[in-house]
Amino acid sequence: MKKTLLMLTAALTLAHTALAGGYVTNTNHNAAFGRNPALDGKIDINALYSNPAGIGFLNKGWHLAFNVQSAYQHRDVSSTFGQNLTPYGLYAMGTVNGTPNGAGEKTFKGYAQAPVIPALDVAYVHDRWSAMFHFAFTGGGGKCDFDDGLGSFESLAAMLPIAINSGINDKLAAMGATSPITAVDGYSMDMWMKGRQYYYGLQLQAGYKVLDNLNISAGLRGVIATAAYEGFVGNLKVHTAADLPAAVQTALGIPADQYLPAATLLGEKGAMAADREVDVTQSDFGLTPIISVDWRINDQWNVAAKYEFKTKLNLKNSVKDNKDGGLPSYADGVKHEADIPALLTIGAQYNPIKKLHLNVGGHLYFDKQAKQEDDRQELLDGPTWEILAGIEWDIEDWVTVSAGWQTTNYGLGENSKYISDMSFVTNSNTVGVGARFNISKQVSLDVSYFKTLYKHYRVDYEDYNNLSKTFGTAILGYNDFYRTNDVFGVGVNVSF
Repeated sequence: MKKTLLMLTAALTLAHTALAGGYVTNTNHNAAFGRNPALDGKIDINALYSNPAGIGFLNKGWHLAFNVQSAYQHRDVSSTFGQNLTPYGLYAMGTVNGTPNGAGEKTFKGYAQAPVIPALDVAYVHDRWSAMFHFAFTGGGGKCDFDDGLGSFESLAAMLPIAINSGINDKLAAMGATSPITAVDGYSMDMWMKGRQYYYGLQLQAGYKVLDNLNISAGLRGVIATAAYEGFVGNLKVHTAADLPAAVQTALGIPADQYLPAATLLGEKGAMAADREVDVTQSDFGLTPIISVDWRINDQWNVAAKYEFKTKLNLKNSVKDNKDGGLPSYADGVKHEADIPALLTIGAQYNPIKKLHLNVGGHLYFDKQAKQEDDRQELLDGPTWEILAGIEWDIEDWVTVSAGWQTTNYGLGENSKYISDMSFVTNSNTVGVGARFNISKQVSLDVSYFKTLYKHYRVDYEDYNNLSKTFGTAILGYNDFYRTNDVFGVGVNVSF
């Protein structure tokens, strides 16, 4: 029975470790990105985030851009657990939120939507000097709801039948029984979780044209990092076997063929199976120094580079109504390291003819140098890198059509321990299309749509949740991670 209690605690603690978040740097700030993500070498008000030094080559005067995007995402985790202990896996014995699990693999579905994601760019260009302001969501993983919880939560309940049977048979053996029995053959529980992670970026930048074709820029971004996590795991019950011998019912007081609160069979330690509820927010403020350079070689070629320094963050817990799940890591005031990694970008634009523009870019994130909770960055094999490309065609003076592509590759390696069902990213490819409509010489409108397809990534666990330390038996399992992302964008640009 002691092992059962330890497993409950271990599984809940693991769920928190996964909640600590991951490296998510958001670069899609506007509709212009949606139709051509390779903005790193482009000179445009909507490239202020990607190429701030390029702003110095805009026409003198004010330039403004206001953008709104709508994002819709699925995050699914298909999982098995304990298939080496029962033919159909331990999840097959469960009922969650009133719905019985099927045999074999179970899929935990997450859905996120953000109907309004705003961004604002303001720049003023005067002779050789330029000044800029940028607001957008520069990081965080957005928000997501898992209405039926996740495997890292359910695994604690899925272990109950086998663990309790073990404890009951130990008692029966002490009473002289010679054959083990199956007293518990199922479990039920209620669970759900939802989380959000938003990093608001407020950026001030200044530029200076050191040569007629060379501009440099330096700035500082203030990052307001906020996160919130709510979850519930409770109403843990176990189902006693219908054919339980009468002698066992009498000896142990376990009635046959009905659901009992798990605490009933855990005795004096039954409080460990009590409901656990979490309602925690986290926040911190960090600063990101930024430097960039843009070299306008001639009318056909432009190249640029940018470096963002690491942002130091320690997210501090704030617990609502004492709902910390009874876990030390969720206690009020506890801090969690969650640095934003440094970022190096390069980009170029080539205009083979006046109306055709070709763009390329590259990003390198220094992930392993950014501290994470429990030094999770050490579990990465290497940095994240991205390659971007785009094409724009000015069909007429009043309309430009464009399309682009981006590939993102995380340094996960094989069978990575860095990701979990609560916080995961996988390699992806993004394609986008859209257009710019020039309403007048001073006003234009951008519209775009892009879709990100994430590759499946499977992690096989020789010992799921490392439970052998407390249960004495390795428990096999796997998680197969998959996401999709659809983003629609519209933006208005004004110059005067």
